[in-house]
Amino acid sequence: MEETVSLEQIFLILKKKGLFIALVTIIGVALTAGITFFVLTPKYESSAQLIVQTKQTNDVYGNLQNNISGNVLLINTYKDMIKDDIVIDAVQEELKKEYQYNYSNSQLKEMIEIEQAENSQMFRIIVTSTKPRSAAIIVNTTAEIFQEKAEEILAITEVFITSKGNIPTEAVFPNNGLNLIVGTLLSLILGMGLAFLTELFNKTIKDERVIRDVLELPLLGQVSEFNKKDLLYKRKNEQSPEENKILNDLVVPNCKRKRV
Repeated sequence: MEETVSLEQIFLILKKKGLFIALVTIIGVALTAGITFFVLTPKYESSAQLIVQTKQTNDVYGNLQNNISGNVLLINTYKDMIKDDIVIDAVQEELKKEYQYNYSNSQLKEMIEIEQAENSQMFRIIVTSTKPRSAAIIVNTTAEIFQEKAEEILAITEVFITSKGNIPTEAVFPNNGLNLIVGTLLSLILGMGLAFLTELFNKTIKDERVIRDVLELPLLGQVSEFNKKDLLYKRKNEQSPEENKILNDLVVPNCKRKRV
């Protein structure tokens, strides 16, 4: 016969292991807070927005919609160009010359991301750095270098920087609030899981129904549950030596006796 767990049993297990679950949750939240505030390095993000206009053709059948569609398709080319050595090397030199920043080519490529709104001629250059001021300087320098190189190399009329990057005031990583919420939930789930796991591996018989329904054995009798206080009270008021001896063995089972 399979042993089933009722909602009442689940509630009793949670109640019984409540202190253990709370302790695991507190430890988990403390570890999450420690990692979030003292281990993880904050990262800051700054972005500049651009729009590119290509040269108009003399085709009388051309229209504005075709020009816009062409500009949208060309943005993938601009993305590749921004992260290409022709732009990154110039950005690297400018940062070193003007701000004494010694970033390598690969470091700058990792810090720079390009984001395009769907079906839009506008796109953003996004820079992520551990220093807020550096993020703003790098993104603005990259936008200006791309503006120069695009007009020089590609068939582009003009590149507009519609908004420059500002110095961020808040870190985008880590998200302190989200980390603490997730850490609390995971710690609570872990505590409850461990509580149920300990009960699962606890093979002691806790209910007469286990004997009757699972083991299918007859129930011969029951022993009432009593605590140490009851035993001490009974020992004090009962004078029987034999009973006192039995109670003494129950209350102090670990006492060492001298051999005669």
